[in-house]
Amino acid sequence: MRKLIPLFCLALLSAGPLPAQQEVSLPMLQDIPGSEVFNPAFVTGYAWSVSLPALSTSLVADGPNVRDLVSKSPGGGYVLHVADAINNLKDQNHLYNTTKLRLFGLSHEWKNTRVFFNLNTRNATHVGFSKQLAQFAAYGNGPYVGDSLHIGPQLDVTAYSETALGLSHRFGKLRIGAAAKLLFGLASARTVKHDLTLYTDPEYYQLSLTSDYVVEASSLLRLNDSLVNIDFTTLKNKFSTSANRGFAWDFGLVWEMTKAFSVSVSLIDWGQIHWTENAKQYESHGTYTYDGLAVKTISEIDSAAFNQVLDSVQQVLNFSAVPHDFTTVLPRKLLVGGTYRFGKMTVLNGMLDLTQWAGTAHPAFSLGARSYVNKQLAIGGVLSYNNREIDHLGINASVKLGPLQVYALSDNVLSYLFPGTANDLHFRVGAALLFGKQENE
Repeated sequence: MRKLIPLFCLALLSAGPLPAQQEVSLPMLQDIPGSEVFNPAFVTGYAWSVSLPALSTSLVADGPNVRDLVSKSPGGGYVLHVADAINNLKDQNHLYNTTKLRLFGLSHEWKNTRVFFNLNTRNATHVGFSKQLAQFAAYGNGPYVGDSLHIGPQLDVTAYSETALGLSHRFGKLRIGAAAKLLFGLASARTVKHDLTLYTDPEYYQLSLTSDYVVEASSLLRLNDSLVNIDFTTLKNKFSTSANRGFAWDFGLVWEMTKAFSVSVSLIDWGQIHWTENAKQYESHGTYTYDGLAVKTISEIDSAAFNQVLDSVQQVLNFSAVPHDFTTVLPRKLLVGGTYRFGKMTVLNGMLDLTQWAGTAHPAFSLGARSYVNKQLAIGGVLSYNNREIDHLGINASVKLGPLQVYALSDNVLSYLFPGTANDLHFRVGAALLFGKQENE
């Protein structure tokens, strides 16, 4: 339906362009500036480090992959298998994405102490949709006369910037660190209720839509007569001026049990954002029945008649808006890791990441190895269980040219080698300036 499709498209667009699997490589690369976002007790081993812009982005979808949707025909073209893709959907399907941009970072290490300062932006999105919504979008409601279709999408989008100040100190074999983060909310939209039920009467083919749909939004999303209005101009110049404020803590420790073996534990992003700027709650409650259909199925209606149906149905989807402050909790992380060093050239790592997002715990486990080929080049690989799959193979490399360090990594390089069967994507690229190598580290 015309008034429903934009809402569904909004959900998909929120996830698509910003490709959320959990990062498993960077938390094990302590020599790369930026790894302290996963444990504030990590150190780089350099007196001074300056983090230049770095980008990390990931996408996870638990539904069909490209090969389920498209195949190559004998004639050289491509065939779209909508029915097969929909049949492979679960009753409830989810898309997760995370995009992180490090704008600047500065750290200083001396003796047993390290202080660091970071400026970052983040976007986190969760989209949920039912199999019935996909069926309705593909086939209309003709095949489902007499059935109730639950077609309300879920949406949870949060974009914010953070300014972090951290400190760590070594006490014998134990290093303890913490970071305080001031948060500025850029935009948020989330569904509190998402019940949209469509029913077609089997006798008279009356079309009924019942809505119990509630959205909390700030800065980005407005629901009005056109249903969806996205205003990106509201995001300008809001890095530190947004009225949406929040606070978060990171805590971490590293225990060097021996010269070769150490363990680490950290709690990351324990905080929340309070949304007040243009914060509203949009609600749609009611039932509307349209009895103007005189044909057997929706597919038999011409365009003009169908538009008339949609214009009538919009009455039940007119959202009322009231000022409404609300609070969002950040996706929280618990990380537990271990590191074993073979001399100065090889490091073995293991990491458990337990992230709570959208009310669900998402576990990830990884094993990695990294070799320092020489003073300029380091390469490594990671095997991980992520997104409920164990076939994730990651690679990473860093090159140091004078004080400049450039690095690139992916937690699942197989998704680029075999894109047709991929359900998740991830990469991170960045650079830093390093000065004053501390050999005792």
